[in-house]
Amino acid sequence: MVIRVAGREIALDRPTVAAALVAARVGLRAEVAAQPTWLKAVFAGLTALIAIGAVAAALTVPPGTEVFNTTPAVEWGLLIATYVFLVVTTSGLCLVSSLGMVFGIDRFKPVEMRHVVLALLFLMSGFGVIALELHYPIRLVFGVILSPSPGSPMWWMGTVYGLYLGVLVFELVTNLMGFARLAHIACVISAGVACVAPTTLGLVFGSLVSRPFWQGSIAPIYLIVTAILSGASVLGIVFVLVNRLRLPGHGAEATDVIVGIRRLLVILLGLVIAYMAIRSLAAITIGSAADRAAVEALAIGPLGPVSWIVRIGLGLLAPLALVAWPGRRVAGRVFVASWLIMIGLFVDRLTFVTAGQIAPSTAASGIVSAPYASYVPSLDEIGIVVGAVAAVALVYVLVERFIDLSSPGGPGDVHGLRASLQRTLLRRPVLGLGGSAR
Repeated sequence: MVIRVAGREIALDRPTVAAALVAARVGLRAEVAAQPTWLKAVFAGLTALIAIGAVAAALTVPPGTEVFNTTPAVEWGLLIATYVFLVVTTSGLCLVSSLGMVFGIDRFKPVEMRHVVLALLFLMSGFGVIALELHYPIRLVFGVILSPSPGSPMWWMGTVYGLYLGVLVFELVTNLMGFARLAHIACVISAGVACVAPTTLGLVFGSLVSRPFWQGSIAPIYLIVTAILSGASVLGIVFVLVNRLRLPGHGAEATDVIVGIRRLLVILLGLVIAYMAIRSLAAITIGSAADRAAVEALAIGPLGPVSWIVRIGLGLLAPLALVAWPGRRVAGRVFVASWLIMIGLFVDRLTFVTAGQIAPSTAASGIVSAPYASYVPSLDEIGIVVGAVAAVALVYVLVERFIDLSSPGGPGDVHGLRASLQRTLLRRPVLGLGGSAR
């Protein structure tokens, strides 16, 4: 077999392939040796967490949901909440990126490459989590394709998120190849799908008559607003690290992104706080008995401590104080605020899913012990979630390490990788190739 590299034909015989494998092994060892100690520790820690998640997933597959602590009263638990957290964050990343690529706000344009990589990782991790929750996810694929049900919000959710994955892959490829026009079109499409996707997810919750806390049109709107909040928070963390670690794209552009994210967080945090206040007041004053019971569970019931301390205090009020406070060290305050928001939003997803189930008041909702049903995630559920989040972090760190994400089609993308391959194959000391082409 003969291939052409840099205008030269190279025969892929056994000695050449063996030499290339040796070169790759030597290069890998050199790369590992060149990594700083702290980065090796990060890789080791994330790999260990992924191993924990893999073990938990393996223990889950044979028995299914029997290893979960869900019950007939609380059928949706930590994995559903994590799925919502991950896929909604995907939409938020695309919507924040659209501020630059679609609406022309210059300070948000540098997020394009990093947002699409992160969005893909969050979405694929969410698919992995929901696959374990469904136990036999292949049935979902056959159901969506062979037995479509357009009247079902869950069918629309599966269809839209499947389309979303394809759009993100197309956007990533066009960015890596430097096709600016196609990449812009893909970004516009992904921004539109990013609005539709959490809406279909919200409809899955909002269409459940037996769960008044979820029912109604407000759930899709809430998911879209909090999606932008979570997406902005992820990008805030990433771009502060880009500047701190002097990664490709650091400097004035990254600083502009951080300033823009700070302003965006102030607006979004204010909207979410206002929504929570109005939503709770409406449920208490004019809501049904079940709706009021769910809000009371969040305020003074079993979910009260974690709701007030983590969801509201650490997740909303503390970040708002950090980003709204005038002064210097904006990057540090955005970094801390973004982490707190992500923690608060994760807890918010879990309390949102749990509150709608622990205080049912109709026969359709099931019979639970008064006044609330109880749910505590099992070790298997926690392990799966830890592994899923660690997988997102590890793969992104590897991508950031080996690919230039500072600009679409820039050095270090596909063209840079191709150049690296050319250097490896044409290195005479390793392959022993003569000057003449074969």
